[in-house]
Amino acid sequence: MENKWLKDALFSGMTSNAFKLGTVLSLGWFWQRVGGCHTVYRAQDGSFDDYAAVQAVMSIADSDVTLNGQGLPADTLWHYIRRQVSGCGLESGDSPPCLVVIDSAGDMLGNTPNPPSNVHIEPLADAKFRLRWRYTPLAEEIKPTGFRVYMDSGEGFDFETPDATLAYGHGGNGEFSWTSGGLVNGQRYKFVIRSYRTSAGESQNTDFVSGIADDVGPDAITGITATQEAL
Repeated sequence: MENKWLKDALFSGMTSNAFKLGTVLSLGWFWQRVGGCHTVYRAQDGSFDDYAAVQAVMSIADSDVTLNGQGLPADTLWHYIRRQVSGCGLESGDSPPCLVVIDSAGDMLGNTPNPPSNVHIEPLADAKFRLRWRYTPLAEEIKPTGFRVYMDSGEGFDFETPDATLAYGHGGNGEFSWTSGGLVNGQRYKFVIRSYRTSAGESQNTDFVSGIADDVGPDAITGITATQEAL
């Protein structure tokens, strides 16, 4: 598609946006990118619906870019994409996104593995639970080191302190499981499983499964009767 203001700003130095992007020194036609360039955009939670704010401009040959003044709040997820712009101002579609995760302290996490999927909970005897899940490496940013299990018994999740940690290699065919210890009978528990990479990031999913611990089991069957049939 053709973006008129973008074409003017990047190639002709004709708008105020051109000055912000560093494409014009003063009035006139300076620094024309006749060979085209790449433009970088960002969107919170991946909702790209406004391409008016260019975060950076890259030359065609550039392999990286420094973004200044981003001001990303704590506990947010951002997607960055780039588009190629031709010499006549035609802009391509979106590139695959680069995800930037900002934690609760306002720090950027490193590359994060995909979150676990298809999480199921199964109550067991003695007030235990078995959790099962899958991990799909399709389009992952980085391979996980393992998984962290977080448990909430009514006071909220503490994502600073996992209740269990499992190595990625312990599963087979992308399927994984973990069994809890004995818990309090009749108490409802919630569980979140996150994947993580050592010295990098942790998936930020908050979806949970829950169940009520049971160390009693069903009541005994009563009223059993028997009849005899002649052979």
